[in-house]
Parts: sequence; structure tokens; C-alpha cells
Amino acid sequence: MGMREEVLKIIKSSIEDYKLEESASIKFSPKEKVTYVDYLNTKKNEVQKIIVDLDDFFVVNYTPNQKVTKLPKLVGKTTRIKLGEKSPKAIVSFRSYSKSGKLPTEIHEWGSSYVMQRALRDNVEFNKKEDIENDDETYNTLRNKIFYNYQDKLDKWIYTYFQQQKQMLKKYAGPSWDEFMYNENSFVDFFSDYIKDKKLFKDFGNPEKGRKPVRVMKYTEWNPADIYAAKGMNGIKKKLDSIFQKGETGASLGELNSYLIQLIDEKKLVGISLKQIKDNARAILEVRNTKSTFKDPHIEDKNFTMSDIKFDIDNIHIGGTVSTYIKFGKSFGIDVVSSSSDYANLSYSTQITGAAAQGGNSPVAFVNDLMREMGSNITFLNTNTEYPRTNEEFLYPKSNTKIKYTDKHYEKWFNFLKRYFRVPDSNTKNYDSFSKYISMLYRKGKVSGGAPAAQTKLMQLHFYYDTLSNFSKNKDFWLRVLYLGMKVGKIFAPHAKIY
Repeated sequence: MGMREEVLKIIKSSIEDYKLEESASIKFSPKEKVTYVDYLNTKKNEVQKIIVDLDDFFVVNYTPNQKVTKLPKLVGKTTRIKLGEKSPKAIVSFRSYSKSGKLPTEIHEWGSSYVMQRALRDNVEFNKKEDIENDDETYNTLRNKIFYNYQDKLDKWIYTYFQQQKQMLKKYAGPSWDEFMYNENSFVDFFSDYIKDKKLFKDFGNPEKGRKPVRVMKYTEWNPADIYAAKGMNGIKKKLDSIFQKGETGASLGELNSYLIQLIDEKKLVGISLKQIKDNARAILEVRNTKSTFKDPHIEDKNFTMSDIKFDIDNIHIGGTVSTYIKFGKSFGIDVVSSSSDYANLSYSTQITGAAAQGGNSPVAFVNDLMREMGSNITFLNTNTEYPRTNEEFLYPKSNTKIKYTDKHYEKWFNFLKRYFRVPDSNTKNYDSFSKYISMLYRKGKVSGGAPAAQTKLMQLHFYYDTLSNFSKNKDFWLRVLYLGMKVGKIFAPHAKIY
């Protein structure tokens, strides 16, 4: 019996022992390299015992040669573990779901990748939407493996999958094209692991000049592609190996991007970013971040001026809502938002008006760098621990804590931003009234619209104070933040976007 079979046997036995048959199920990745355990989120404590059982038989690892002394906890939507001391290790991914029925992003992205694989690797022709539904292997895999816990959502994605592969094959088709794999992993998985376990640098730094190295911390910060297609894989792998193995510190982002640009221009390798397509809409494929496409033509065509850029930030002083908006005419936007129910950093989510999907999130670290590159006296770091979590911390901050700001800062930021509030109310009369409002939210405690919302509003005050005091007349700054969300620019990987 092989290791995968042994792992599967233990998981099945544990599901039976803990009476999880109705709330936990086992699935596999298309090549059965990953074992998925999908479980109802309310059964987290019982499912946690499966990890304990696996640890009784195998060594639990997150990275090669690194034994985990404290077993990983089931947190968030996905918890991924590796089993065994020697390669190849068995990979088990625990994924929670709820009965609310919201489809997780990783499910529909997996469906996109699978249909692309069928079209590219297996040369299955899908000339109309119904061809996907009528191909037994494709449809059964989508329904019974990928959308197992969300079968009622599958029909909403079939048209998207049809349009995605149709546009892909228009430009990248033929017997020489195949899904790009690296050491039996998808290109996306390979790079995600490489960035996590090793290093990819935007800037190696210069200690003599006091310049610190700047790393890419996660794949999605750099690359929006969900799947890669290639022809002539062996030659590409050799060149990539030379880039990865040049130095002990890690790979150069600039050198890597240059090579990927060369490959996409020569139509030898292309990463595809896959977005949902509205029913009956026509999909578009556009190549981004090559030698001639470091700008988005749809943004550039608008010729935005500062008068087109509006700041809708009234939710800073209204209720427990935490969404604020930067609007670029009627076409694009950035949502500057955080959680209203948990303590978290701000996110910058780009929006395309009328599109079925978001543009993407601007990487927080990149926005921080941009603010300091283009502005002066910037203090905002988007670190939520620097702001109060309780009413006591808000009213009576202590100097021996991580909290960096006090009333004098909040009052300064509020008084500056009052001019941007378009919905005056009792909370905007003066700082004293605003302070009482924030204090009221803190007193609600850690509930939705309570203390987490209060903290978010103080962070938004700080963000907009720093940016608007520096860039209220600088359209280039705001356009660059928008571009960061679109993953357009020289620091991002070249890719084709289907939307």
C-alpha cells in the first residue's frame, strides 16, 4: 500500500470514528496529487482530530525538513499540511464550507483551470456551452469533484468556462500547446511554493546605502494568472532553472519578468487570468505587461483628470459601515475597506463598473511603497495593531503599548478631512462629536459594526489624511493605485486576461 492510500485509509477511518459522514467528504485534485477534506465549518473541532490521527502515523510538515512541533489549527477557509519525512510528501488540504452556500473562490478557479486543461491538454472541443454539459467526463468531474458541496452553483459558471476556453484557443491552440507543469506541479503551485519557501526579490537592497531588500511575499501580489500554457516546455524549464539558481539569496523579479515577457511575445508561454463572464456576454482576451502593454487601454482612453476622481468617504462617520470609495468617473473605482467584525488591515479592491468580477486587490505593501515614493511625511503603514481595539485604549492610550496614535492625531486628521465629507450629520460638527461617536462604537465591543468598525474608521482617517494632503491634485498617484489592483505595470508578471 502506497503512502497516499495509507493517508486516505486513516482519513476515512477518522471520519467514521468521529461520525462526520454527513459533514465531511474526501475529494482529489485532477491528478490526485492533493487529497481534499471538505468539512462543514461547524464541525471544525471534530475535524481537527483527523490531523491528530494523521500525526500519529506520519510526520506533519509545512516545508521540507521542517517538523511541526505544534500541530496546525484549522483556521480560515483552507489549512494545508504535508505528511511524511521524505519526498514525495502526501498533501492534505482541509477546506471549510458553510450551509450559507457562498461559493469559495478556489472552487470556481479550479473549475476554470480544469476546463482549460480539457481543452488544451486533452484536445476536447467545446464549440458551445452545451458541449461542456454533454461531455460526461468534464461535467461529472465539475459536478462530483470540484463543485461537490456547491452543485447548485455549477450552472452559473458553465457559460464562463465555455467563453474562457474559446478565447484562449483563438490565440493559443494547437498540438504543441499544453498546460505548463514544473516538477509535476502546476506553474502557479510551483511559484507559490517557491515564493513561500525560498525568495523572489523586487530589490536585493544595498546595505552600504542603507537600502533594505524588498521581497515578493506571495504569488498573487506579483501574478494574477490562474493557469499557464506553453509549448517547448523543456527549454523553458532550463532557462527558469538558471534564473532560480543564480544566487543563494533568491531570484530577481526583474530578470524573471523580462524572460516571461520574451516568452509571451514569442507565444511560447502565457499565463491566463480568468474572470467570470456574464451569461450571453462576449469574452475578451487582452495581453498585459508586455513590452508595449504596461498601461490599460480602457483606463488610458478615459483621459482622467483630477476632476474625474471623487472621494466618497462619508462612511467614516456614518453607522457601523466601513466601506469608502475612490471613483474614477463612472468606469472604475477603488474600495478602501476593512472588516466591520474583526481587527484587520485596510484593503484596496479595484472595481470595473458593469463587469462581472472585480479588478483585483492592490497589494498593501506596494501601496505603502508608492505613498512614500511619491509623497512626503507619510506615516500610514496599514498596521491595525497601531490603533486602539477598545474604548479604554482609544480614550486613555498608554505609551508602553504598540498603539502609536492619540487624540491629537485623530483630531488633526478629522479636521483636515471634514472638507471631503458630503453628508453632514451630528458626528461631523466638530472633533468632540466625532470622538464620542467612535467611543460609542468601541463600547459595543467586538461585534459587527462595533469596535472593529471603530478601529477601521480611524485607520481610514489616517490613510486619507496622508494621501489627500499629498495627492489631492495628483491624478498619477491615484491612477497608479488603480493599476496596482489591475496588476498592470513593470513589477507584475506578463499575462493574458480573459474577462
